[in-house]
Amino acid sequence: MNNSWQRPKFKLLNDEQLKKIYQGSLEVLENTGTVVKHEKALEMLADAGAKVEGERVKIPAEMVEEALESVSDSITISNRNGEDAMYLEGDNVYFGPGSETPYVLDPYTDKRRDSVKDDTVRAAKVIDALSNVDFAMSFGLATDIQRETCDCHHFEAMVVNTAKPIIFTAYDKEGVDYIFQMACAAAGGEENFRNNPFILHYAEPTSPLIHSKPTIDNLFACIERDIPFMYVPGASMGATAPMTFAGGYVQTGAEFMVGLILTQLIKKGSKVLYGGGVNPLDMKTMTFSYGAPEAWISRIIRKEFAEYIGVPVFATGGCTDAKTIDQQAAIEASNSLMLSGLSGQHLVHDVGYIDSGLTSSLEMLVMADEIIGTVKRVLKSMKVNEDTLAVDVIDEVGPGNDYLSHAHTYKHFKDTLYQSDLLTRDNHDKWVEKGSRTMGDLLKEKTIDILENHEPDRVSDAVDKEIKEILAESDKKRKKD
Repeated sequence: MNNSWQRPKFKLLNDEQLKKIYQGSLEVLENTGTVVKHEKALEMLADAGAKVEGERVKIPAEMVEEALESVSDSITISNRNGEDAMYLEGDNVYFGPGSETPYVLDPYTDKRRDSVKDDTVRAAKVIDALSNVDFAMSFGLATDIQRETCDCHHFEAMVVNTAKPIIFTAYDKEGVDYIFQMACAAAGGEENFRNNPFILHYAEPTSPLIHSKPTIDNLFACIERDIPFMYVPGASMGATAPMTFAGGYVQTGAEFMVGLILTQLIKKGSKVLYGGGVNPLDMKTMTFSYGAPEAWISRIIRKEFAEYIGVPVFATGGCTDAKTIDQQAAIEASNSLMLSGLSGQHLVHDVGYIDSGLTSSLEMLVMADEIIGTVKRVLKSMKVNEDTLAVDVIDEVGPGNDYLSHAHTYKHFKDTLYQSDLLTRDNHDKWVEKGSRTMGDLLKEKTIDILENHEPDRVSDAVDKEIKEILAESDKKRKKD
């Protein structure tokens, strides 16, 4: 009898449908081609068998299939301390925030304002405290730091204040190198880092079908340093991709495969993740929607396509088009997180985004952490064995008696029932006695408590000093007059 927990899974497309999307991507690459604005990449593609005319590249199906044969279908990500933290395989699901929002909803004033570096510090501290959030991203764009180097400032704020895995962005290959140096310092040396990478790089092609020089520079820099690389098309349906799911995934599949091929030409077996896909563009408002049901459908397709071609996947959830933490935010965050969990997305980011991805909210992140807790409980589901069937227990209790005092209840209630810090289960009188506090009240209290009282898992003083020296060099060398 199976003693394992049984995991529910949502399925949308069948293999024949996925095959048609995949073959459509191959056809686009071979017939339409793509633009690659990178001289070294063009040379490598030509040498491998692609047809190159100027910056236009047409890639035969054989090159895609060869890359898919060598790419890793499973990636293990460590934490800063070198311990395994995320296994990107099967239907394992991990959750974390997004990166560079230009605005934040300030938890102290409830006002929307420009992001500053301290917001990334605050976010790292909250991420460190939340038990259901598995990885960190910057959760803001530091407008008080010189533009050329705020990528490194974002990373420094995160790596100093949490040991959880980090997904980072970089503006150029120099940024990748300085972030790599900081990561090595935090890991206790380059060898430790390469053996147990705890960072992943997020990058995007330019839809439709363009691959820029800075993005490909970063791809080369990451693969050469054994940094897992996430190539994430960010196309919008009806604007930068076809206004159908199937057509959107044909195009974004083709876009991803260019990055995939390059990683494998640089180093076979390199770790690369598929992501992006298409999101709906609201035709009334021209908003790139994070909370529409079409966005949820897209995320399901994203996982199924990634699974079909055999690579880990990067997706989104826990985000909303609402402008504040209201009923709309709760509806959109809950639905997206549950569907992302049930479809088995490996990395679910943008948790805590409001305002269609323009604004980050720590209170939204705290609420999403609670939702993720319920999602993880649903994914845990149940197990069936002699103990859980409880035939002997039912016989002992017999007709008309209760199970409250039975040892079987005491043994199982903690791992069967989800325990919440925020969701009220009190009766009405008890709720009033405790102050009639709403979910908004509780979110505010918990967020402020974390910011003022949580002691994050910081690096040592010596490592902190080394990282700040690397950061200072980045500021000096990359500053533009």
